[in-house]
Amino acid sequence: MGRDETRVYVGNLPPDCREKDLEDIFAKYGKVRFIDIKGGRGPAFAFVEFDDARDAEDAVRGRDGYDFDGSRIRVEFT
Repeated sequence: MGRDETRVYVGNLPPDCREKDLEDIFAKYGKVRFIDIKGGRGPAFAFVEFDDARDAEDAVRGRDGYDFDGSRIRVEFT
């Protein structure tokens, strides 16, 4: 029920964003278990899954609105 406590949505990514880029900006919050980048038309987005719900919470608080290669990314729970 409710949101997935360990998985976050990352929106408005630059089109050339790679998994390693996301690992680099989210690793400081805890162990990243999985990254799934979606591209296509419009801005790219991704799902990032952490080992621990507290790490995901910290990532949402710390990275929402972060300037990533000129794109202001959105980070929120799925």
